[in-house]
Amino acid sequence: MKNSKIVQYIFEFSPGDREKFTQFVHSPFFNQHEKTIQLYDIISRQVNRKKVRLESKEVFSKLFPGAPYNQQKLHDLQSNLKKLLNRFYAAQYLEEHPVFSNLLTLETAYQRNQFDFLKNRANQLKKDLKKQDSKDETFYYANYRMNNIIGYYGGTFVNRNKPDRLQAMLDYLDRYYILEKLKNSCQTYAHHLLINAQYDWAFLDDVLKYLEQHQEKFKADYSILLYQNVLLSMRDYQNESHYQYLKKLLEQNLDRFNEEEQSDLFTFAYNYCILRINRGHSPYQEELFHLYEQGLETGLVFQHGVITEWNYKNIATLGAKLKKFKWTEDFITQYKEYLPKQHRENVYNYNLAYLYYSKGQYEKVLDHLLHVQYTDIKYHLSSSYLLVRTYHKLGNTEALLSLLDTFRLFVMRNKQMTGSQKKEYINFIRLAKKVILLKHEYQIYSKAERSKKLEKLRKQIQETEPLINRSWLLEECEGEAVEANA
Repeated sequence: MKNSKIVQYIFEFSPGDREKFTQFVHSPFFNQHEKTIQLYDIISRQVNRKKVRLESKEVFSKLFPGAPYNQQKLHDLQSNLKKLLNRFYAAQYLEEHPVFSNLLTLETAYQRNQFDFLKNRANQLKKDLKKQDSKDETFYYANYRMNNIIGYYGGTFVNRNKPDRLQAMLDYLDRYYILEKLKNSCQTYAHHLLINAQYDWAFLDDVLKYLEQHQEKFKADYSILLYQNVLLSMRDYQNESHYQYLKKLLEQNLDRFNEEEQSDLFTFAYNYCILRINRGHSPYQEELFHLYEQGLETGLVFQHGVITEWNYKNIATLGAKLKKFKWTEDFITQYKEYLPKQHRENVYNYNLAYLYYSKGQYEKVLDHLLHVQYTDIKYHLSSSYLLVRTYHKLGNTEALLSLLDTFRLFVMRNKQMTGSQKKEYINFIRLAKKVILLKHEYQIYSKAERSKKLEKLRKQIQETEPLINRSWLLEECEGEAVEANA
């Protein structure tokens, strides 16, 4: 029994929640079954003990002294506890979100024909919503439900010639749907870009078109405008105006969102900068670095006290690229403990390897990459790319050409990559091989031939689309050009 779900749930409670649940189980309003109370008390007394004693037969004998063991009886009591836990979570949620409790009160009053009570509570809820600074989905939903109840009450029992409440109901319903559609579309579109997940966004284009045609109507709805521009920045990333407007809205309204949503919005801003950087727009590196600094200072880069392996990797990579070596080394060391435990060593070793590459300590790169396990496609791609550059710096052409062939097979066979992503990497591998072979065979060409081949290769790199890591390929060509003209 000690391994049953209900026992695990009770053991996982914080001290405060366990005390509340104890009161809940013992409350005659919620539970009048004495044996269920006794079972809970037996379980709760075992919390924090080094040796837990919850053998099924022993627990049963305490509950039913002298009775023959009946597994079904014990199972039924555990089921009762689970039902109480479900009700406890619901009650706790309503306590933490009074707006939903108030809405349920309005609906109950309407169903019971307690109209004076209904009007009184509706007026109070309306005042509370006006004081609310955050125009999030809860704000729109609460106004929709309140006007729905009051609107139909007024149309039926007061004056059906005053449709203002029903119109308000429709307006808030539209805003609630539009905001939810945009928020969820932002998340799913980001997922689509990341791993080629396919979604049917249905009316999304119609929603965006409607917002564009009715800008004046939504000018005060900053949450809708924010997510509209988040989505547009992903769908039309070359148009910088969406991102700039997003930044402006964030500066003006960030404090109106809860901490979790603030973190999500910053993540969208990070991802836009990363998208631009990956497309060769290097000025966005400084922009992204400042965003990450702000995220570390405010704590918005964390999620429930944890820094994700991808945020950690992006910050460390960016700091190294910008040659902020001391800052980056301090970050890698200081923030390691905030990584998820299951990925901690893997992430730590990869980012140290990248830092050593940036500092020109190539043998240390290879040492640390040996400890990196490819738990995710991004690690496989990133580590392979880092190995390509490291072998190139070490002049190990044989190992490098073998790695490029293996890298190409991995990309071709991978089903998680989009067609565009595969083309980016296949083009990179093809052009990287040309750069490497040109360097390997450099001395067999005359100065004029080398210059001609370099110019042709440089032009090919500049014109190839799509292409990942274009800047590195061009840097390698420039390095060869300097050597050829020396």
